[in-house]
Amino acid sequence: MARDAERRGWRTKPSRVFAAVALGAVSASVGVAAPAAFAEPGYPSWDDVAQAKLSEATKQAEIESITELLQGLQVTATAATKTSLIKAEAYRVALDDLEAATAREASLARQVQAADARAATSKMRAGLIAAHLAKTGAQDLSMTLFLNGDNADQLLGQLGTASKLSEQSDTIYREALQDKNTAESLGEQAASAAVERTRLSAESLTRYEAANVAAQAAETAYETEQQRSTELFAQLALLKDTTAEAERAYQAGQDAEAAAASLARAQAAAAVQAAADAQKAAARTPAAGQSTPRQPAAQPVRQP
Repeated sequence: MARDAERRGWRTKPSRVFAAVALGAVSASVGVAAPAAFAEPGYPSWDDVAQAKLSEATKQAEIESITELLQGLQVTATAATKTSLIKAEAYRVALDDLEAATAREASLARQVQAADARAATSKMRAGLIAAHLAKTGAQDLSMTLFLNGDNADQLLGQLGTASKLSEQSDTIYREALQDKNTAESLGEQAASAAVERTRLSAESLTRYEAANVAAQAAETAYETEQQRSTELFAQLALLKDTTAEAERAYQAGQDAEAAAASLARAQAAAAVQAAADAQKAAARTPAAGQSTPRQPAAQPVRQP
C-alpha cells in the first residue's frame, strides 16, 4: 500500500518544520473521506468529464481546465512550503539571538559580581587610609613634639609613615572611585541585557507560533494537492485515453523543463550583470603600463 502511495506521488513532500504540527495535520488528513475532499465547487465531477469527452471541443476545454487546476494546486503548495521555510528560518534566527543575549546577560552578571567585590575592597582600603591620616594629622606637630619630647623620634617616624601614606592616598581614592563607577556601569549594562533578553524571548515565541501556523498551512496545502491531483490526473487520463501514471510523468517532465529554463535565464542574467560590473571596474582602473599624468612643474618667475 505504501508502495502504491509512493507511485502515485509526483512531487516530493515538503519537510516538516515542526513535527507535532505536521503529525497533527497528517492525522487529520487521514480521517478525511475522499469524496468530501472533492466536494468543493470548481473541480469537475466524473459526470462532467464523461460529458466533455463526447465532443472534441468540450474535451479539449476540459483538459485545459484540469491542467490549470493541477498547476494551481502545485503553485499553492509550493508557495506555502516556501513561506513555511522562511518562517522557520526567522524562528531559528530569533533563537540564535536569544541564546546570544542570554549568554551576554550571564557574562555581565558575573562581571558585576566581580566588580562589586573589587569596589568593596577598594572602599575598605580607602576608608582605612582616611582613618589613619585623620588620626595622625589631627594634632598640632609642635605641641605634639613638646608634650612627647622623650618619644619625639618615635612620633616623627609615625608622621613620616603618615606622609608616605598621604602620597598614596590619592591613588587609592581614585582606584576606589574607578572601581565604584565600573561596578555601576556594568550593573546598568546587565539590566539593559536583561531587558533585551526578555524582548527577544517574547519575539522568539511570536516567531515560533508563526512558524507553526505556516508549517501547518504547508502541510495542508501539500495534502490537498496530493489528494485532488490523484483524481484530476485520473480524469485527465480518461479524457486523453492514457493513464494517470503517464500524465504524472508528462507533468513532471514539463515541470523539469520549466525549472531548467528558469535556471538558464537566471544564469544568463547573472552573467550579463557580472560582465557589466567588470566593465565598470575596468573603466575605473588605469590600464597596465599607463601612469597617471603628472601636473606640469611650476616655472620660475623671472624678475624684470
